[in-house]
Order: sequence, then structure tokens, then C-alpha cells
Amino acid sequence: MGKADKETNYNENIRDEQATKDSMPFPDGNVNGISGRSPTKVLRHCNKENVTQNQDILNAVFELSSTKENDEAKEFGTLLLLGVMLLLFIISITGFFIMWFTEFYNDTMLSQLVLKNNSEIAKNWMDPNPKYDTLLKVHIFNYTNIDKYLNGIDEKLKVEDVGPLTYKEHTTKVNVVFNNNFTVTFRDHRSYKFLPEKSSCGEFEKFVLPNVPLISASTKIEKINFIKKLLAVTTINALNEKPFRSLTAQEFLWGYRDRIVSMDIGTGSTHFGLLMNRNGTSVDSLQINTGEDDIRKFSIITQFNGHPLLDFWTDEECNRIDGSDASMFPPHILDNKEDLQVFLQVLCRKIPLHFEKEVTILNNIDALRYRTPLNVFSNPKENPGNACYCHNTQLCLPSGIINATKCYNGAPIFPSFPHFFSGDPEIYKDFDGINPSQELHQTYADIHPRFAFPISGASRIQINIAVHKGQLLKRKLGRIKEGTVLPLIWIEITSGDFTDEVIDNLYISTFGLNAIQYALKYGTLLACIISFALIVAGFYNLTQKRRQHSNPIQNKILEK
Repeated sequence: MGKADKETNYNENIRDEQATKDSMPFPDGNVNGISGRSPTKVLRHCNKENVTQNQDILNAVFELSSTKENDEAKEFGTLLLLGVMLLLFIISITGFFIMWFTEFYNDTMLSQLVLKNNSEIAKNWMDPNPKYDTLLKVHIFNYTNIDKYLNGIDEKLKVEDVGPLTYKEHTTKVNVVFNNNFTVTFRDHRSYKFLPEKSSCGEFEKFVLPNVPLISASTKIEKINFIKKLLAVTTINALNEKPFRSLTAQEFLWGYRDRIVSMDIGTGSTHFGLLMNRNGTSVDSLQINTGEDDIRKFSIITQFNGHPLLDFWTDEECNRIDGSDASMFPPHILDNKEDLQVFLQVLCRKIPLHFEKEVTILNNIDALRYRTPLNVFSNPKENPGNACYCHNTQLCLPSGIINATKCYNGAPIFPSFPHFFSGDPEIYKDFDGINPSQELHQTYADIHPRFAFPISGASRIQINIAVHKGQLLKRKLGRIKEGTVLPLIWIEITSGDFTDEVIDNLYISTFGLNAIQYALKYGTLLACIISFALIVAGFYNLTQKRRQHSNPIQNKILEK
């Protein structure tokens, strides 16, 4: 080969190398800014990056598939928890409605009062535990100057309030019959035990007292025909009975054999005692609502001695009973502090009790205090509601006393408050020793705010006798005026001495039940708020998670 051919081949090789460089991505031989790399290495690097990216995508897919089951489990758990919270919310909102807008809780508690035949509450009502016995406190008016007054020496009759003579009173129910109309008929049976340690005098101390059988006979014989009256006056005068006599407290209260009474002038008995009929089984029967059909009727008297109305007064309004036994009242009446109507057998009429105030008694036990209104025995001019109580009398009496003659088989018994409290001073203007006091002589009752039974209090009434100076007495009573009302005794019925156990039970029945009620009321309210807040938070969290998982592969790549 000649020299010219060699130079030609050399030049062609040079051109081929230059063409190869010109065809490369980086003519200067610098791949990715790194000089000195061959084209093979550059291609290998590009392939590696593609493989890495593909592996990231595959890893994201595999990771998503591996966590998908976990996310589904978590979502199921969240939904289950939301279901539980929803159930709790439904229960709490139901409880909230019941506790705040219904009387369910209170009615449930009051249902324990219902006198259902053979129930435990009925058995306790018929034969209560002696620890709940009441106290009967008796004050006797001792006439200390009757001879001097009748002889014109003293200007006024002097009476001395002697007492109390205190008795423990235990009351049971006998002749009990549960009727088909949700009522129960019964009689009270009372027994008494004298408590000398709580008394200011003894039962056998003697006092000068009005001769009640004689004064009563003077009124009764005026209503019989002339021949019988003449015979009765002659017979009684032969007995030489005086208008005042000396008797022991025990005789005057619980009975002694009396010659006038033994003559059977309208009594059918041989003994007389102001409280004699109170001891033992009552002659009167009561019928009350048991509350089984309606707790609002609980304890309301429906019949007295088998009749729905009394027959002592001329007007139906006064003959309506419409009251409760003084030992319990319809609970709903306390809600609006309405008047309580109490039927008193000693008066043969009902009397109202007005709400006065809320009080705290017996070591922080809450109660509602009720009192008798001051005008309960007022003359119709002062209290028109009393008009029907004097229609059966010749003359309406001054304020402060009531004519209960028909209630006592014709005996001129005129009850009042003790010491003629709230009465017209004209009634006792001829007496020394009458000192009315609201604190000592007004009736009041501290009522349980939920169950409506008296916790404490004092029921106070005075028994008086009116003088009729007929043929029997016109020569014997001299200066004592016609119609004079002579005070005999006044009685006070109070709660007994409560044991610590009784006080604890009372505390639980007031504060304890109220605390439970408030806990349920505000507990259901709090449960409603918390459960609702948890439901909202749960749904919000679930929504956020679902949004995050709407494009999971893209999210994983972006994280890389």
C-alpha cells in the first residue's frame, strides 16, 4: 500500500471517531457532568434509576395491600365504638327526658306508700313499730276559787293550767277490710301508758272540775217532753250533785262511775271520762283510699261511719269530709304548697293547714311547716266559710269556738284552740289564768316533703263545755252567766322521742333520695353531652381517614 493510501485510511478513521462523538448525547464526553464516563456506564445508570422508581411503586402497592386489612379492622372498631356511643346516647337522652320532664322517679318512690292488701307497708300501717308511737299530753284546768266566786267574793273565776300529763300513745288498725274499689275500711285502736318522767303531776292528784254529766244533763233534758223532763229533774236533784266536784286526773280523763250517766239519759253508759272513748277501739270507722289506682287519692277519707257525708251540719259543704287522717296526706298536694285538709273526729269537721315555710329539724332533716289559720274558728262575719257551722245553732258563737253538740250526742261541747287562742276575748273575760300563746297553743305540722307524712309537730285542741242554766242549774250556778264556756282540758299530740335509727331513716328518706334524684338528673345530662361529643369526634375522625385513603398509592409515592 502506498503512502497516499495510508494517509487516506488515517483520515477516514479520524472522521469516523468524530462522527461517533457527535452522535453521543454529550459530545464532550461528560455524562451528568461527570467526565471520563463511557456511554455504557451512562446507560447502566439510567436503567438503575428506572428500576428504583418501579420498586418504590411496587413497595407502595405491597405496603398498601399489607395495611389495608389493618385499616379495615380499625375502621370496624371505630364503627363499633360509634355504635356503642350511639346506644349510650339513646339511653342517656331517654334517662334525661324521664328525669327532667316526668315524675317517674318520684312516682316510683311514692308507690311504696300504697296500702295494698298483704303488702309490707300495709302490715306496718296496721301494726306500726312502737318506736314510732306518739305522745299525748293533757293539760287540766283546775278551778281554784269556785266557792269564792259563786259566793261573790272573787271577781273572776281562777283557773290553773296543770300539766302536762304525758302518755305514750300506740295506735293500731282493727276490723280492717280491703275493698274492691281501692279503699280500706278500719277502726283505730289506741292504748296508753302514763309517763311520769315526762309529766308535771301525777294521775292521782285531785282537782276541782266542772261536773260535766250534770251540765250536759241540764242541756239534754230541755229537749225532752214535759213529763220526762219533770221526772229527770226530780231524780237528779235528789242526787244532790254539785256543778263542780273533786276528781283525780285519772278519773276525769279515763272514766269513773257516775250516777247521772248511769241513769241513761241519752248515753247508754255508766261511766264518764273525757278521754274514755279514746282509749281502746274507736266507736267510729273510717274508709280511705289506698292509692292503688291513683296515688293522688292516697289517704283521702271517702266514708265516715259508712257514709260519704257527715250529718252534723245543715249544709252539704260543711258535711263533706274531703280530708285526710292527720297521720298522712296525698303527696302531690305538697308540690304546689296547697292547703292540707285534715278531718278531726274530735271536731266532727275538717280544718285546713296552710303552708308557712320550709324548715330544718332533727339534725338537718328538711320539712315543710304547715299551720292552722287563725280564722279557722272565726265567726262567719270574719270567715264566711264557717257560716254553715252555725246554721244548726240558735246563735252563731263568738270567734274562737265551735258548737259541736251534735257530734257529742247532745252534750254541749264547744271545742277551741288551747286557752281560746285566736278567739274573741269576750269568751274568757270572766276568767283569770287564760293566757293565749301562738307558740304554745297553735297547731302545726312539719311534713315530709316527698312522702307527705308528719315528721313532727303538735296537734292542739281544747275541750270546753257551755253552761245552760235550766231547771237543774239555775239555782246552783248563781253568778255564772248563761252560755258561759267553761274550759275543761286541752290536749297536745306530738311525735315521740326519735331514736338514732329513726332519725337516720328520715335523713335517708329526705336528703338521701334527693341526692340520688339529683345525681340521676345531672348524670344523664352529663352522659348525653359526653356521648354526643364522642359520636361527633368519632365521625369526624372516620371521615378524615377515609379521605386520606381515597388515593393511597399516590400518597405513598409522595411520602417517598
